This record gives sequence, C-alpha cells and structure tokens, in this order.
Amino acid sequence: MKWFEELLKLLASALTKQRLEDAGAGPDALKGAVTTMVELPTFGGDNEPPEGLDESRAISHCEPELARRYLLLKADFEAETGRQLFETSTYRSRRRQKQIYDQGRTTPGKIVTKLDGVTRRSRHNYWPAQAIDVCVDSDPGPGKHAIWDESAYQPLCDLALKHGLTWGGDWNRNGTSDDEKFIDYPHLELPGVA
Repeated sequence: MKWFEELLKLLASALTKQRLEDAGAGPDALKGAVTTMVELPTFGGDNEPPEGLDESRAISHCEPELARRYLLLKADFEAETGRQLFETSTYRSRRRQKQIYDQGRTTPGKIVTKLDGVTRRSRHNYWPAQAIDVCVDSDPGPGKHAIWDESAYQPLCDLALKHGLTWGGDWNRNGTSDDEKFIDYPHLELPGVA
C-alpha cells in the first residue's frame, strides 16, 4: 500500500506543478511556496464541465487535491473497518442540485440537502468538484451493497481530519457530530476552497 501512497503524492505534485506553470508562475515558484486550490486554474481554466454532464461519480472530475486525499482516506477506511467506500456523486450540475433540493419539499422523498444550486451552491456544483459523496459497502465481495446505518460512517470523522478533509457529520471539524445542525454522513469535501 505504501507504493500506492507514493504514486498518489507524485501525481498530485506533478499536477500542482503543471497548474502553477500553466498559470504563469514558472517552475521556481514551487520552492517554498504555499498554494491553495483556489489560486490555481482548473482543467483548462474554463471551469466548465463537459457539455451535457449532469452528474458524475468519477474521481477524475474532482479537484486533484481532493482526489488525492480521498483515495488515501478510502484506503485507510478499508484497512480500519474491513469495508469499502464507493463514490455516489462527485460533480453535480446546478440543475441536478435543484432536483435533489426539491426532494422532500416539492417532490416525494426525504430531504437530503439544504443547498438548491441556484441561490446557494453545493461544493459538488463547482468544476472540478470540490466534494465527493460516498457510500459504505456492506460486503467486500463483488457488487455494491449500500449501508445507510449512521454508525458505519463514523470512522469518516477521524479519517477526514487525518487527511485534511471536511466530513458532513462534522462540518466544524471538531471531532464530533453532536453539535451539528445538519448531518450529511456520506459527504466529504475540501475545507475552505469555495
């Protein structure tokens, strides 16, 4: 597993270096620089998804730093719990976000989001995505078998903190769900990027 972590670090470093150079920073800007994803242009600089893309589960549709951190968290989650995570949503268009927002309000179903994608954007609505929704798989074998029991998602609290992500069960990143007004257990995002 160590080789996999090293490969992810090399990939993230190469992507960051290329994005800095594309932004005109030049190779010397990397020495001792502290950068954030906000300061960097994203995939061609147009900040637009491929035409017609309404929703995605592809990790490649995430900010590279989010993808890197998430893959490390995912490996740790499996090592710690014996269960796998699988991605249910990365990028989501504003139109799709509005459909999800309407659920439990004007259409049947349970309310799952407070953000309508129109007046308030989700971190999924940015391109590349700044958030990933996941599901815990109950069976390590073939196929996906979602667990919706809240306790299955609790390991994400410590793992998100360890890997520098914000978990939807601990928005304020203080290590507990007890003080949160809205819980979104399957949600992971980069902190403070939007």
